[in-house]
Amino acid sequence: MMPTIAVCLVALFTSILGVTGLRFARTTSNFYVASRAVHPVWNAFAVCGEALSAASFLGAPALLLVYGADMLWALYGWGIGFLLLSLFIAAPVRRFGSYTIPEFIEGRLDSPSIRPVAAGAVIVISFLYLLGQLKGAGEVVRELTGAPYWVGVVAVGLVVAVNLSAGGMRGITFVQGFQFFFIFLGILVPFSVISVLWTADDIDRITTEENLVFTENTTVEYPGTIRLDVEQPASGVVEGTIDGAEVSGPVQFEEGLYEIGADTVIDWPAGAAVPHVEGLPNLSGREWAQPPSPDQADTGATTYRSFAIFIANLLGIMGLPHIVIRFYTNPTGRSARRTNLWAVAMIMPYYAMLPAVAATGRLLGPGLVSNGTTDAVTIVVGNNILDGQNGELLGAIVAAGATAAFLSTASGILITMAGAVSHDMLGAGIPQFRRAVWGGAIAAAIAGIAVQPVNIAVLIGWSTSFSASSICPLLVLGIWWPGLTRRGAYAAVIVGALLNTGAVALSLSGLLTGAWPAALVQVPAVWTAPAAFLAAIIVSRRDGDRVASIGYKFALMHVPDRRTPLPEKELA
Repeated sequence: MMPTIAVCLVALFTSILGVTGLRFARTTSNFYVASRAVHPVWNAFAVCGEALSAASFLGAPALLLVYGADMLWALYGWGIGFLLLSLFIAAPVRRFGSYTIPEFIEGRLDSPSIRPVAAGAVIVISFLYLLGQLKGAGEVVRELTGAPYWVGVVAVGLVVAVNLSAGGMRGITFVQGFQFFFIFLGILVPFSVISVLWTADDIDRITTEENLVFTENTTVEYPGTIRLDVEQPASGVVEGTIDGAEVSGPVQFEEGLYEIGADTVIDWPAGAAVPHVEGLPNLSGREWAQPPSPDQADTGATTYRSFAIFIANLLGIMGLPHIVIRFYTNPTGRSARRTNLWAVAMIMPYYAMLPAVAATGRLLGPGLVSNGTTDAVTIVVGNNILDGQNGELLGAIVAAGATAAFLSTASGILITMAGAVSHDMLGAGIPQFRRAVWGGAIAAAIAGIAVQPVNIAVLIGWSTSFSASSICPLLVLGIWWPGLTRRGAYAAVIVGALLNTGAVALSLSGLLTGAWPAALVQVPAVWTAPAAFLAAIIVSRRDGDRVASIGYKFALMHVPDRRTPLPEKELA
């Protein structure tokens, strides 16, 4: 009961703060960049509120739960990406003085025609990332209240749309700063409890040579249709559908694959080996606790997935529109860099706590890998690590953190999408911005319901891969390489978009079931990002149409704030 109340209270608190921002949002500058007047420290809180999303709160522990210690590279990628963002992107982008990323790219390249193309890339990246937040909302609401998955998706879309249409960037900055505290406490408190309760027996249970087993009689609900991989014979009491036949009573599962119908419930006895959703690795404790060894099955694919997520996060964070746009709200380039350094200092301790949550989830929630709801591991840990009222309270804190995570990030993403549509495609003002907010929320809610079978980590992997292969090359090359031309920028966006779209289409088709093919298309940044960078460089070098006044533009981006760039005629 307390976790459900916590979810409702955070949503209500968010709505009240968002609506009160209406009195500040009277101008275009208020709506898009909060009048460029946000203090660096508070902006860092807002950056953390956006960055510590459902992908971090739910998706990262789920990756660690399934694939083990090798997935720590995913966390390293985020951390290093934020550091690179501070060193190479934050200050130059802010000094250029644009409202949005597409506006910056147009100004840097003197090309109005590329602005809608860049806006399209921003919308695709943001939309995929938003789907990850809505998927998290649906999973949290279903896990805590038993309500259908779609209820959480629609509710979050509604709350976020109301907030943004009322207060814009000025209002949501205030909200996200407060939401960060809920998010951080949602991990800090269970981590503290785990640290106190952790024993040598727990370590032995996690690092055992055996595969996962149910330590007690466990009831597992299967919300969607899946293929279950049973590697050791086991018995279970079934209520539902197996291989298309209705079953009610005991069933002896032999080794092999079984199709489990939606809403099926299976009671597994204590000591039974945990069956896995087809495609998920079945790791022993020792395999889980250390990087893959040469004799482990699918070692190459697992290592590739780990490295690919690292690259996608590292490069993707440098181009994620809802993160980069935060630096437009700082007064100066120097304060933008300070904002990001503060954000790094707060984000790294948060990431350091996530592995303990995932390890505890392996003990408390073995059924998650059986029904595929691994994205709920943080919620399961919060609800089960303590008994009685203390357990209720801890579950409420974790639920509040999860709610703040997807609400905060969804807000930042939706405002970025609405800005790209209204400001960069339509060249319109606040009324069109509000309509774009509601249109984006409705479209995302519909798609969010459709992607229920897709893991949050996969959705975020697609988004960061698109970012690493389109916006990241444009920002990095546009800021640091004078040779980038209009055609080179087009080449980067087109190559990155086509390759990533093909990868997503193949992944959704279900045609690729092997470990290697699935890994290549679920996190394609390793090969799509270099291809986009190379396309931009090769086309630009062969292109004779150079950008005019490039010296003045580079001075505008790189001359420290306390100095005034030389006149354009002296730099051209």
